[in-house]
Amino acid sequence: MPAADAMARFRRDWGNGCMGSRRQRPEVRKAQILRAAKESFRIHGLQTTTVDVIAAQAEVSVGLLYRYFKSKSEMVQAIIAEDVELQMAQIERAIEEGSTDLAGLPRLMINQFVEESQNREQLALMLEVTVEVYRNAPLREFVRRKRIEVRESLATKLESKGLDQEAARSLIEQIERASAVVTGVALEALIYSDSVSTSSRNVASIVEAALVSFEQH
Repeated sequence: MPAADAMARFRRDWGNGCMGSRRQRPEVRKAQILRAAKESFRIHGLQTTTVDVIAAQAEVSVGLLYRYFKSKSEMVQAIIAEDVELQMAQIERAIEEGSTDLAGLPRLMINQFVEESQNREQLALMLEVTVEVYRNAPLREFVRRKRIEVRESLATKLESKGLDQEAARSLIEQIERASAVVTGVALEALIYSDSVSTSSRNVASIVEAALVSFEQH
């Protein structure tokens, strides 16, 4: 191919690639930036990660990044909201699967919680997020509101399956306890990897024992 033709083709392909990038759908671009933020927070730490680092990781300009997120706190809120939505979807699916035996729902959820606990990269990210929530009062309020939303949504779902308000509240508390125990065991393993077995079976047995203890007290 003549050099002039090759150069013309290069310019045409490069230009099309740039235009395609600029025309990328907003939701795709936003997800791309959020993925970069998660990766940067996990590797470098949330406090030390700058917006410039996230923009570079996402391969976008800082100006474009600010079109989607006004601050790192907004990115953290988006990460929390995404995690909450995922948990809600999992719990609702478990409710449908265990609709004939809702009393066994907490133990049905254990398997899902334990499976999630095996993702060490996600755990490291959520540890960073948790520390930031502790430091940041507006983020704590955001998490509190999300928790209330989840509880109300779950209560409505459970009551639609025939449970009364008290039974629904008790079941939600058991689910929250199971989640808390799994998270605690997983974080212990993440920080002190030689102190506890991280196998799914071992984590599940610890959670089962904790739930029995809660029920007895």
